[in-house]
Amino acid sequence: MMTVVATECPSAAIANEPSVRYELHDRFTLPRLGGETARFEVWCPVICDTPYQRVLDIAITAPVRWALTREAEHGNSILHARIAGPAAEEAKLEIRYVVERTAVAHALHPGCVRPLENPELFAAYLKAEQFVEVNDKMRALARDVVQGEKNALLQAQRIYDYVVGSMTYDAAKQSWTGSSEHALVCSMGNCNDIHALFISLARSIGLPARLVLGQALEPPAPGAEACDLCGYHCWAEFFAAGAGWVPVDASCACKYAKHQLFGSLEMNHIAWSVGRDILLAPAQQAARLLFFAGPYAERDGKTVRLERHVSFQQF
Repeated sequence: MMTVVATECPSAAIANEPSVRYELHDRFTLPRLGGETARFEVWCPVICDTPYQRVLDIAITAPVRWALTREAEHGNSILHARIAGPAAEEAKLEIRYVVERTAVAHALHPGCVRPLENPELFAAYLKAEQFVEVNDKMRALARDVVQGEKNALLQAQRIYDYVVGSMTYDAAKQSWTGSSEHALVCSMGNCNDIHALFISLARSIGLPARLVLGQALEPPAPGAEACDLCGYHCWAEFFAAGAGWVPVDASCACKYAKHQLFGSLEMNHIAWSVGRDILLAPAQQAARLLFFAGPYAERDGKTVRLERHVSFQQF
């Protein structure tokens, strides 16, 4: 457990911060549209700057008109394209990035943390969401886990320790929805289930928390050829006044026994988007997106699967 080691806050800056740069290619294909199609739309998350990543270069190649938009609830940046009427050929879109990852720089000392003065400013990250429960059962468990602790940083540490200690990473036994109830009942799941439980418990004691969808850029094994990235990775962030949004990766802690990931991230983590239950901009016709980890498309308001390829190189 974390203990109070200082009453004054040291600088959050890390001297000679390590950094690493990646070139990423996000490519996806819009299908050929028949004459019966009135409208086809696609939305894709666009990598943005965060306190621990910087987009140094970005280029978009597309044979159709597109625009960059930003959804209002979480601030995610989106590439949006619309095709009206039939298209004779498939349309291939590509977003190329150069992204620099830096170390997560936080002064994680309980003495730096203050009470949250305006919880209403964080209302979106304190309420229940689809499959992220904030109810009497979660509140009772959260109170038991934090054991009367009032400091937000120490509360989050105790919740993190509980989640890591109680969960087993098993992607084959995930909920497929990122469910805190599944995590609580089954004590196993993937990164989304594990962090749904962390977020539920944090919110249940009034600690703002949110999901971050991204990618863990794993290089090929020695002697193996590079291939497209599959799936996604996610982690969580909680907000503590005096420290800001602090990342935690309980999933990698469960999977690889890397327990130093409270307040830190491995350097190969790149964030795509923040939040769940996403209302895109412009708004989609179908239901809100449970997660926004890649391109999403609709043909006449109905969801369409797209072929996508994501690759990277480190330099």
